[in-house]
Amino acid sequence: MVDDEAIERLVAGAAAEDEAAWQHLWAAIEPPLSRIIAQPRFLGRLGGQEDDRRNIVVAVMARLKADRFARLRLYLDAKTANPRLRFLGWLRVVAKRVGIDYLRSHPDYVRRHDTGASRPGRWVDAEELPPASQIFGGRPPVTDLGTARELLAYAAGVIPPEQHRALELWAQSESFDDIARALGLPSATAAERVVRAVIERLRRRFRLAEVSTT
Repeated sequence: MVDDEAIERLVAGAAAEDEAAWQHLWAAIEPPLSRIIAQPRFLGRLGGQEDDRRNIVVAVMARLKADRFARLRLYLDAKTANPRLRFLGWLRVVAKRVGIDYLRSHPDYVRRHDTGASRPGRWVDAEELPPASQIFGGRPPVTDLGTARELLAYAAGVIPPEQHRALELWAQSESFDDIARALGLPSATAAERVVRAVIERLRRRFRLAEVSTT
């Protein structure tokens, strides 16, 4: 556990573009952030899925890092105006917004377009999928550059940019260590989790697309 004061120091360091502070901040806030997302009342069913929680955590961290940590600097400005503000409380708001964006793009979530609808959308229950080894091997089943481009172009419309970049690097046979460095992830394990999660998401998406055309 890292106390609030230590987190505040790491936030200040990361906002100043200290890479070591950013890596330590990621490690410190990932567990509480995951717990926040997993709360049933926070994002409902979405928070109960491990892959989706990981995706949201990565998306939150990417948003914090965007534009050279612009949001962290905004937080520090807000804290100057309100010294009682705490980073994890502020982060909860960011995570909620990211989670809603993620929900709206989820392949198993269908948004309602009816005027006056009492609920914004509904979930589509997916059938159990075969293991990844039966769909993808060590690398995507791409036999030429044109096919690879088609896959990545399709993915760009349904997954966040940082996940698309991870998939692109993986398709180019980059190691998980290299992917982690390129995306600012804390470890090769974290990079592998992102890649596996986006593959699973695309598998669901492709399955739904196939059903809709039959």
